[in-house]
Formats: sequence, C-alpha cells, structure tokens
Amino acid sequence: MLVELDIKNFAIIKALKVRFQENMTALIGETGAGKSIIIDAVSLLMGGRSQKEMVRSGETKAVITGLFEVGQSKQIAQICDKYGLPDSEGQLIISRELAVKGRNVVRINGQLTTINVLRELGNYLVDIHGQNDQQILMNQDRQIDLVDDYAPADFKEKLAQYQIDFKTWQKLTTRLNHLRNDAQELAQKQDILSFQNEELRAANLTDPNEDEQLEEEYNELNNYQKIVDTANYLIQLFDDDEHGIEELLGNAQNAAQELTEYGAKFKDIAKTIDDGVFALSDARSELSNVLDGLDFDAERYQYVSNRIDLLNSLKKKYGPSLTNVFAFYKKVQKELNQFETGGLDENHLEQQVIEIERKLTKEATELHQLREKIVNILEEKIKHELADLYMAKARFVIDLKNTKAFTSTGTDAVVFLISPNPGEELMPLVKIVSGGEQSRLILALKSIFSQVEPVGTMIFDEVDTGVSGRVSAAIGKKLHSIGKNKQVIVITHSPQVAAASDQKYLVAKEVKDGATYTQIGPLTQEETVTAIAEMMAGSDVTQAAKQNAKDLLKSFKERN
Repeated sequence: MLVELDIKNFAIIKALKVRFQENMTALIGETGAGKSIIIDAVSLLMGGRSQKEMVRSGETKAVITGLFEVGQSKQIAQICDKYGLPDSEGQLIISRELAVKGRNVVRINGQLTTINVLRELGNYLVDIHGQNDQQILMNQDRQIDLVDDYAPADFKEKLAQYQIDFKTWQKLTTRLNHLRNDAQELAQKQDILSFQNEELRAANLTDPNEDEQLEEEYNELNNYQKIVDTANYLIQLFDDDEHGIEELLGNAQNAAQELTEYGAKFKDIAKTIDDGVFALSDARSELSNVLDGLDFDAERYQYVSNRIDLLNSLKKKYGPSLTNVFAFYKKVQKELNQFETGGLDENHLEQQVIEIERKLTKEATELHQLREKIVNILEEKIKHELADLYMAKARFVIDLKNTKAFTSTGTDAVVFLISPNPGEELMPLVKIVSGGEQSRLILALKSIFSQVEPVGTMIFDEVDTGVSGRVSAAIGKKLHSIGKNKQVIVITHSPQVAAASDQKYLVAKEVKDGATYTQIGPLTQEETVTAIAEMMAGSDVTQAAKQNAKDLLKSFKERN
C-alpha cells in the first residue's frame, strides 16, 4: 500500500507531504484544487509519461517520492532481485526527479534505475482507474484482455506459452511469404553469390598478406637491371686497385693506428674507423651474395604481375584490403550454404509452419475451453455486482466465439453484450452504454478483479461521474467493500461516496503572494460534516445542510 507521498514543485504544488491510511480514503475539494495532480504524481512513480510542463513554473525540477509497504510480495521480490535493487524489509522508496530540460532521474531504495523498471514494479503496486479503463472497456478488441485478467494462474501460464509459439509462427510465416513473394529475387541473389564464390575460389586465396609480399617481389623484378647495375657499380667502387673504397679505408686505418701512439684519446677514434671498415666489408660481401643470387625469370615476372592485378581487382570489388576480401569470402560461403543446405528451402519452411500451426491449434483449443469456464463465472459475478449498483434489470453477456484465425490471444473473439433495460435486445457494449453505465461496469469489473489482482492500492478518479445520488451511494458502498481487502483512494465530488470512506482528505488551493499552492490534509469529524454539507448544498452551508451531512455519515456508518 501507499504509505506516504512527498511532492515538490510539481504542477501547482510547491511542497506537499501526505500519509495515507488503509481501507478507503476520499480526496475531496473544489475543481482545480489539485486532486487529479496528486494522482498524476502517483502515476509518474508507476512509470507514467512525464512532460517538462509538469515542473512548477519558475522551478528547475520537480521531485516526487513515495513510500510503499509491499510485505512479502514474491513478484516484487523477484523484480528487485532481477535488477539488483536493494531490499528494505518489505518497503519500497521510489523517487522520480523531473527537470525542465527533460532529464529524468529514477531511484528505488536509493539506487538509480530506469523508467521501464518502474513500470514493471507498478503492475504490482498501484492500479489507477481513469479514462484509460473506459477506453479498454469500450474497445471491443481489448475486451478479451479483461476476461483473461480474471483467469487463474494455470490459464495465464498456458497463454504465455501460446504467445511464445505464436511469435515463432509469425516469424516463420513471414519468412515463408517472403520466400514465395521474392523467389525471383532470391534466385538472382543465389546466382550472384555463386559467381562471387567461384571467382574467389578460383583465386586460390591462402594468405591475407600475399599482396604485400608480391608487391615487394614485383618491385625487385621490375627493377632487375637497375639493381644489377647499381650493385656492380658499388662493388667496383669498393674493389678499385688504385682509388677503391677498400684501399682508402685501409689507409685510413693505418693513419688512425698511428695516432694511437700519441695519446689514449685517439684509441676510440681508431676503433670507430675499424668498426666502420668491418661494417662496409660485410655490406660488400652481402651485396655480392645478393647479386650472385639475382636472376630475372620472365615467367615469374609475368605471374607476379598478373597475380597483383587479380588481387587488386578483388580488393576493389570486395575490399578495400585483402583481409576484407577473406572475410567477404567466408560470408559468401555461409550465405550460399543456406541455399544449398535448405536453410531457405520453401518445403522445409512449409513443414515448420505446419508443425507450429498444429501446436497452436491444440493450445488455442485448450485456451478456448478454459475461457468458456471463466466467461460463465465472470458473467454471473458481473450480474451480481451490477445489481448492487442499481442495474439489476440489465442483461449482460460475454459472447465468446472461436474464429479459427490465430491472434496473440488464441483463436477467440470476445464481445461484451448488454441490454440495460428490459425489452431491449442485447447489443455490443460500445454502441449503447452511457457514461454513467460505463462507470458502473468498470467498478463492477474492478470489484471482481480486486480479489485476484496483485496490487495493494487501487485509485479511482471520479468514478461517480454522471450518476444519481442513489447510484453514488451504491458506488460508495462498493468502493468501501473493495477497501476491506485493498487500499482504496478515490477522488470524488459526490457526498455519498465521500461519506462512505474511512478517511476524508481535503485538497485545497491557496493563492499567496501572487503564487498558487495546493495543500492536503485529513479532516476532523466536525470538518468532515462541513465539507460534505458544502458538497450537498454549495457554499451556503446551513444547519439543515449540516444535519443532512450528519445523517448521511451516520447511515453509512450503520451499514458498515
């Protein structure tokens, strides 16, 4: 249940903190005082959509914090464990910060988390009845969801398994249709892949560095004569009898050796010259060996030239590098293998579709049989609830038909049919129900579902709109009954609904120093009488109005 709500700089609320009680609490106050804003704040804590306009004018951010008691809820414990949220001994402290710049910060028990986690937790914390519930009720395609919400756990497990198989069926049928519709395109793709595969296979690729090695070899073969001429010239410079490098270096060695006789400091110079002479001698020997091994092979030259052209052509098509060409080759082989092994074979896919459809048909049949039982039970319960809400003469039927077409919920279609008055034909709910009748139907469903829903708090926003005083009293009684098992918070302008509540909170708007503020607080017994008298008689509260308010409060107290 929601224990405490702390709101700062949200809409017209500057700062507000309120503690809620168990059972049924009514929020009363003039239109525009901020009652619905409080519910909007709770909705944000459940992962509702935020807007920067929600931040109070002149402020940079709004902060909403809620304290919830969750007891030993297994579902909430599993979600906390799933996302690594800290356990706080049966309590959750949820905080959401909205900034004018659009940034959201969400914390659960002090740990940062995401909006999606809030939404997942919200399914087990609070059920907010508002306009969306009417939309679901009046949307014929969504009425099957209301039936399934009342189903027991074993049905929901079967439905979950069916939905897994349904997604598989969708993927397979999509692939099959794509294969059939694009057979020509796929055949063309196979031809292209075959051509590419053959081209790359014929290239006999073995080494991703082959192009670099061949470029070096080609450069040597292409410049063979220049290399030979230059090498011979160097050897000639070294070996010349009269002025060769070897002769000159020998003279230099002798001169350096003479200098060592005149001081130790000349020894390093002599050694350096010796090292240079030995290095040049080694270079000359190495050059001679290389020159001996050089041989121009015209056939090899042509092969290397052609091979480089081939690799460059492949790199241009599939590169830019030879490594990329190797990767592309593997990809082509894999895709081509799908064609050759039947990975995209139409017959294979058709068989898979047949098998999954056989399984879906069996699962959908089981779901239909279970829904028939659920519908029978739900019809009787809704009729009973409607009778409590002064719709005893209304006929209500849940029409369940097997359509044979697979959907995400099976092969069933559900239509809520109603005849509000005797003598009228049953018609789809979407065509004939008034706003007041919608509210009562929603309340009847909520009263039934509250027994199976995991949430601890149910919030109703003006569920009494468009009904008479007598019906309002019945609605108040029904909400009070739900409040025996759930925490119920209701926004109301009906004195009958307010009188039925266990706690009454007044939401009031105050203008101070040119700014508007919203405040909320519990009413004393005397304040409650005055507030309900105002709801009954307007601002001119007479003693007679107060007496009527007292009588109304007394009548609800005696009933309960």
